[in-house]
Amino acid sequence: MFKTKFKFILILAAVAVLFTACGSKDKKSAETGGSSGPASESSEEADEEEYEEPDIEEIDQDSADKFLSEKLDGLDCRAVFSEYTEVDGVDVYLYSVVNKKEEELDQMLAVNAVSGEVMVFDFDHDKLLPFERFEYYVDNGSGKVSWDSSYYLDPRTVELNPADDNSFEFTIKKKGEEKAELEGVAAVTGKKNEAVYEDDRLSLTFVNKGDTLEIRDNGNISGLAGIYSRQE
Repeated sequence: MFKTKFKFILILAAVAVLFTACGSKDKKSAETGGSSGPASESSEEADEEEYEEPDIEEIDQDSADKFLSEKLDGLDCRAVFSEYTEVDGVDVYLYSVVNKKEEELDQMLAVNAVSGEVMVFDFDHDKLLPFERFEYYVDNGSGKVSWDSSYYLDPRTVELNPADDNSFEFTIKKKGEEKAELEGVAAVTGKKNEAVYEDDRLSLTFVNKGDTLEIRDNGNISGLAGIYSRQE
């Protein structure tokens, strides 16, 4: 009888140990998500490698020379390579420009080292501007006119904001005054660089020449007419 009870107790102890071991194993498996640390780290490293950004290829100077030469074809000037540098956060090939008298212009030209786009380098503000701002630029009628600029003629500032492809909103303020002297919407006419504004009192024509904006009175004197200089 004693031996039988002793065997029974041993069997119960063995079963308890077995369940305890299985439980610990299952718990550890659940906590680790069924996978080991090194395997997870390898998966994360693989994901990082998969989303690594590709290297951006840049054009060489010979290609930049070619793009610039095409832009200056027919103009009375030529470009002279200056340096490869960064302007306004963009890598560019920078060129000085000389006219047919071999006189160096105040403006410089830049070629985007990735896209090949030719731009004007504004030395005073360390900025890149559209090629249309180049003093030797000739509009062949296909260029797009920007109505998104600010112009100034003491004591007034004119702010232009495109509404759509054929109109823009404008605000004219006098220096030191918060309230606009005049604001409205002007519609582009048959000439792409001209727009007209009319109300029951005034009629104005805006002539966009890039670096300047001329405002003309069409009838009644507005006191706003004049040639305004572009602000950067």
